[in-house]
Amino acid sequence: MSRRRWCDFPSNRTLWQWVSVVTEPLGHYIVLANPSYRSFCHEVARTYKEVVQTNHQTATIFDLNAALFDPVLQDRERFDHGSHRWPWVEAELQRLSNCGALILVYPIWFGGPPAILKGYVDRVLGAQCALTDFQSGTGQPAVRGRYLLSISTSGATAEWLSERGQQHALREGFDTYIERGFGLRDGGHINLDGIVHNMSSDHAAKALARVREAAESMCSRLAAAS
Repeated sequence: MSRRRWCDFPSNRTLWQWVSVVTEPLGHYIVLANPSYRSFCHEVARTYKEVVQTNHQTATIFDLNAALFDPVLQDRERFDHGSHRWPWVEAELQRLSNCGALILVYPIWFGGPPAILKGYVDRVLGAQCALTDFQSGTGQPAVRGRYLLSISTSGATAEWLSERGQQHALREGFDTYIERGFGLRDGGHINLDGIVHNMSSDHAAKALARVREAAESMCSRLAAAS
């Protein structure tokens, strides 16, 4: 069961929205970062959730853009500049503490994830996180021991990205870095390449098959740990 309360979600425009205070395990928490509701990333998130539900586990999708999430970290939120923590951050950390896997779904833009996802890392995962804690791998207790699985999309091919060191750089500079700092467990990174508006239905189907396989694998991991 969960109870609900109103919470001020700060953004460029003030957004009042429901915030669920979760009292049961969510299982899989999918953070989606793509501004277009018609994007392939949205289809990826929906597909992943369907597989989870088929396996009798739970999944929740948090669409950052739909929530008008503000990615800009304010000075008073920084650990060494103050102790302010927004109520919505507390609620979000509670959601994360009740999940077994954090799934990030996003497009690769100019060598990295969209700014809105980096802002989620800054403002939520990094909430009141001291440098010494991050360096010791205990940066965020709410996610410690949870799996991190990243599913990215790119218009470029895997070969093109590899030639430029993009895949390795993103894996080491984003996934592995935050895994080690926040105490997350490595759930892998899947990049779905060649994702363009005129791609063939066969290419799209093969990409979603990889998503289903990843979801099945994560469900097995969580089931084994329960």
